[in-house]
Amino acid sequence: MKKKKFAALALAFVLTGCSVAAISASAESSTGVGGDVVSDWISYDTEHIEGTRRIAAVTGRYATTNTMELFDVGGTDLGIPFTYTYGNETGEEKTELRILFGDTFSDEYLQGNWRSNVMAITEDFDFSDGLSIDSFVSSTGDGKATEIIPGIHASQQQMTAIPTGAMQIGNAIYVYYMGVRVWGDDGEWWNNLGGVYKSTDGQNFARVESMYIYANKMANFTQNFPLVVDEDHDGIDDYLYVYGISGGRSCGLRCMRVSLKGENGEILSGEEQQEKVENLDNYVYFNGFDENEQPIWISYNEYYMALEWNYSEAAEVISAPCGEMSICYNPYLKKYMATYQQHNTLIMKLADNPYGPYGKSEIILTSSDFNTFYNAFTTQAMLKDGGQTVYFMMSQWPRDENNATLNYFVGLMEMKLK
Repeated sequence: MKKKKFAALALAFVLTGCSVAAISASAESSTGVGGDVVSDWISYDTEHIEGTRRIAAVTGRYATTNTMELFDVGGTDLGIPFTYTYGNETGEEKTELRILFGDTFSDEYLQGNWRSNVMAITEDFDFSDGLSIDSFVSSTGDGKATEIIPGIHASQQQMTAIPTGAMQIGNAIYVYYMGVRVWGDDGEWWNNLGGVYKSTDGQNFARVESMYIYANKMANFTQNFPLVVDEDHDGIDDYLYVYGISGGRSCGLRCMRVSLKGENGEILSGEEQQEKVENLDNYVYFNGFDENEQPIWISYNEYYMALEWNYSEAAEVISAPCGEMSICYNPYLKKYMATYQQHNTLIMKLADNPYGPYGKSEIILTSSDFNTFYNAFTTQAMLKDGGQTVYFMMSQWPRDENNATLNYFVGLMEMKLK
């Protein structure tokens, strides 16, 4: 697929209306107000990470595809990737990379046509020279990106509806999101619920009423990050894991899981798997390890949820603080790889099992490398060279000395492993 790079950084200064003097010294090489400049390799000489760099912007006017001009996606964040496979009109199997973005505006300054979430579609799986966007989920007839989960945009009710993860079960896409009641300081917010929307055609989404978790009932699952896991690595999915944290980036990571097989280990149809996934009574919750270092799973029970489970650090898969995380199996490392934000640092941790225990922290990037960044979202399809090359999405929000937004975009990052 042919890709077109749009603006050089010098031109970016002109187009954004910002003078060079208005941008900090570190912004020129790292924040990338234009976002289209390939950064230098950055390394902290950890055990497994050789180095990390930015490849290109994914969203905005300076991205590989000018999403502002084509799809009314100027400023946005997150960039949660997942694959969607379906049969097209001719019966051929087709696989797309879908990408979920959070609060989205017409321009990079957070102005115009506020949508709480949008979903991009691409068939571009070559990430070495950027990522082209083919289209967005749209209901307007002109291809402009439209909201798939409605946000009320009213403080103390639901300020916004931010996607936190997605996956495919059978023929259905499930999109998880958090209802943000109110924003606090940077990195702090309060949720009123965690919920799920579902689509069986890839374009129209409806609320799954049975999959709602309210903040006053299970505070640690109002942000949900789903992962379908083939634990035996035999090509057959065994479990859906849902990792959970509460509002903000300061708490520990928990997880629950549901089997995607029958009671006797038989393979279920996609529709049968959907029935299991949509019933929270089928889930069990990680509650630490026993004396033999085996995981303890407890069933849904309000007593456990309110007391033993919610307030036990032993039930954390990754200890606090853990923000905007991503977990997938890396065949090169032969480990489950967690990437997430810890204060002003992006961290990688490894484990033999999706529930841990996760090992030592390895630094991917720090705030001295990229200004105002967050998240490191990836998925199996973004691992190349057998997993030695890891591509991920990272949000940036560079601002000037008066805290005014200069750009608000998602960048495509490349991480090389040793």
